[in-house]
Amino acid sequence: MTTTTIHPERPALDEGLAARLRSLASRVRGFVLLEGAAWVVWFVIAAVALQSLVDYGTRGLRLSIRAALLAAIACATAWLLWRRIIGPWRLRVTLADAASLVERKFPELSSVLVSAVRFSDGNGRVWASDSPGLMASVVRSAAAQVGEIDFNAAVDAHRARISRRALGGAAAVCAILLVFAPTAVRVALARNVLLRNVDWPRRTRLIVELPHGELVGARGDDLVIQAHAQGVQPREVEVSYTTASGEYGRETMSTVGGEGAYRYRYTFKSAQEDFTFHLEGGDAVTEEFRARLIDRPRVEQSQVHIAPPAYTGLSASTLAETERTAQILPGSEVRFTVHTNKPVARADLMGGGKVLASSAIDGNQVTATVTPLETQTYHFALVDEFGLEDRQPARFAMRVVKDEPPRVRMKLPGVGEMITPEAVLPIELEFADTYGLATAELEFQVTRDDTRQGVIPIEGFAPHSTALSTTVNWAVVSEGVTPGDRITLRARAADFDDVSGPNVTVAPEMTMRVVTRDELLAELARREQEFRMDFERLIDAQEQLRGRLLTLIGLSASEAATAETAAEAANLERRQRSISGSVNVVRQQVEQVLTELRINQLATQAAEERLGAGIAEPLGRLVKRGFPAAADGIHRWAIDPAGEAAELDPQQVALLTQMRAILANMLQWEGYQEAVNMLRDILRLQQELRTETKDAAGKQGAGVFDDE
Repeated sequence: MTTTTIHPERPALDEGLAARLRSLASRVRGFVLLEGAAWVVWFVIAAVALQSLVDYGTRGLRLSIRAALLAAIACATAWLLWRRIIGPWRLRVTLADAASLVERKFPELSSVLVSAVRFSDGNGRVWASDSPGLMASVVRSAAAQVGEIDFNAAVDAHRARISRRALGGAAAVCAILLVFAPTAVRVALARNVLLRNVDWPRRTRLIVELPHGELVGARGDDLVIQAHAQGVQPREVEVSYTTASGEYGRETMSTVGGEGAYRYRYTFKSAQEDFTFHLEGGDAVTEEFRARLIDRPRVEQSQVHIAPPAYTGLSASTLAETERTAQILPGSEVRFTVHTNKPVARADLMGGGKVLASSAIDGNQVTATVTPLETQTYHFALVDEFGLEDRQPARFAMRVVKDEPPRVRMKLPGVGEMITPEAVLPIELEFADTYGLATAELEFQVTRDDTRQGVIPIEGFAPHSTALSTTVNWAVVSEGVTPGDRITLRARAADFDDVSGPNVTVAPEMTMRVVTRDELLAELARREQEFRMDFERLIDAQEQLRGRLLTLIGLSASEAATAETAAEAANLERRQRSISGSVNVVRQQVEQVLTELRINQLATQAAEERLGAGIAEPLGRLVKRGFPAAADGIHRWAIDPAGEAAELDPQQVALLTQMRAILANMLQWEGYQEAVNMLRDILRLQQELRTETKDAAGKQGAGVFDDE
């Protein structure tokens, strides 16, 4: 048999009572949220204000510290939001909860209100044995018992008022701050909420002068920190720094300037490592700055490429890495290529203190090209992106060596100042140029009443040849010269220099006077007479030397010989060699006369035999063998008087004999010349007489036919 449990019908709660309880529940929830909001708002205001005060009081916290504090405040605020607002918001305040609050405030109700709410909403346990009537009675009696009770009294209104006042106070505080300290509020929010690096409004503001946004300097150089102040000028500013290795320091900066316009400066001597720093002065403190040390730009590798001027025909060359000095010709193209230790912002090629050329920069490679015309020392003025310069630049010395003009030499061996119209001049020419000859010319000029000139062909010359040596035998008769003309010869050469040239060289010109055969022979006879007289004096000198030598030999054989005798013998040796030199001059003069005779087509067989075989050749033998042997004999005798004395006088006798024989040939030639000259004078007088007779006869004949 199955037993069925029947639940009695639940009694309904009075609508008015239910509405009052629902209003109480809503009010309770609102008060809880209001109190939570007050807690959150005041916590945020207090936390931000405290952080701002600490930030301001410490002259500015670091960004990292401000970020950490903001994170802590955010975490705490989130916890408060959950604990005071989100959590209570999620909880449901039921009618039973509201009834419990009322009975807690009014204990005289003896749980009637709570029981009635539970009986009506089914939260209370109802059994089959429970009396429905009894439950209905409890619900009706509850409505009657709470009829005049103020449910609002169940809520702590004082706490609610405090929460409202707290929120109102927070709003008032914010309004006051926004009205009276808007800048401070804006800076506080920017620094501690938005985490921006803005400065607090202070009486003093320190401005660090950083051209590149950071302090950058060269490693090992002095690094200078400079700053100035805005607002109240502090008399003292300190710099605090921390190096990369962890070393901390604090120094007082130098103050420069007058009241109201101070500048502050501190120098780190020979800075070697990076560091961070900030400045403090007055009520101002700067943010943290970074000082970065870098290497100055410098040349690590270099290459110099030299291309000589095209006219030289030389190939381009490149200096070795270790070479930075070279000799170049004007107009050479010089290309400098250097590799730097880092990229540079500017690189000017300098010559002394002057910018000579801009450079092409490609990463770490710098290239510049110049065409020097004068000696110069070059270097690159390297500047990096931070304005650091290369203080020890690599220097390149280019010595410009001028292309020397061609070398020209002209000789007329044996040609004197006078020549005959039949002369054939042996013109010896030498031309040379390092980089090639463009022209090589031999010019002549004939001058008398007028001037005419021309070019004598030179066989074997070709442009671009570097040297030419030749002899041109020029017959002056080809130009129809006559006695009285003057002939000037000059040799000229030019090179291919198209930079500063062409360079032209003209050898010293040589001028000759054209004379008749008789005039030249008379001149040669005069010169022969002069060197014959010179030779006679040399014979006298040789005889005197022999006499003195015999005297010394006699003294050396007796007891009268002294040290002075040896000295006198040495003096005689020198005199002997001097006579030899003078005789050689006479020989050269004779050979010159003979050569001029040949050049001017005046040499005869008799002249060749007398001047050559009779005079020049014997003189040559004396100079080469006779005089040196005699001088050497005197020298040996001076050293050993006993051994050489017997040979000295025979040598002297032989010399004098040969000299007198040569003199006899000279006198014979001179007599012959005098006879020839006398004959020529007679012929000249006969010619003049014939001319005068012809002129007189002409005049007399002209008078016969004159009309009376």
